[in-house]
Order: sequence, then C-alpha cells, then structure tokens
Amino acid sequence: MDLNDSRWEILNGGRGGMYDASPALRALAAGDWAAYGLLWDNLHHQGDIGEASYAAVPALVAIECERFERDWNFYGLVNTIEACRHREKNPPLPGWLSEEYRSALRKRWIWH
Repeated sequence: MDLNDSRWEILNGGRGGMYDASPALRALAAGDWAAYGLLWDNLHHQGDIGEASYAAVPALVAIECERFERDWNFYGLVNTIEACRHREKNPPLPGWLSEEYRSALRKRWIWH
C-alpha cells in the first residue's frame, strides 16, 4: 500500500485504536532509524496487533530492501507481527492486503 494512501488513517494499530503508520514509515525511508521506536510502540502491544501492523510489513520490506545493511528492528518487528497474526484475539489479515503481505514475507530475507 502506498504511503500516501488514505486507508492508513483508518487502520487500527496494536493498542486498539487507529494508528496511521505512514508518517513513521516515511521518516524511516528518509533514514530516521529512530522511527522504529514509534512503529514498535504503535504496531505491537503485548501481543496485540491490528490492520496497520499488517499494512506496515510490505512497506518495511520495501524500505529495508533499499538499504545495504538492515536494522535488527526490521527483522524483529516483521517477525513479531507475523507471529502475532496467528493469535486468535488478533484480527485476521485483510483480504485486500493478503497478496502484498505474503509477497513481502517471502522477500524479507533477501539481501542486495
């Protein structure tokens, strides 16, 4: 999902309320690795994730594929979201995002 897509504004994060991850993802793409702190705080909370968490995965993979070295937060956050996806209390992966999400998971280990 493009970072300018208006759907970011209506997705739920890991704390139960809406969380627009696009500003933090844009900051990360611009080289602000501190943005990972915002993403961790809002996309995952005590095992809870939301649709914004799923939507962030393809964006994170796209951002990190442009780097020579990947931050440990990339692997930690993407794998945490995927692990939490299987918990019954978390929302299912939205159908409109399924193909992009699964494709990103296959790419997450690729190094340039």
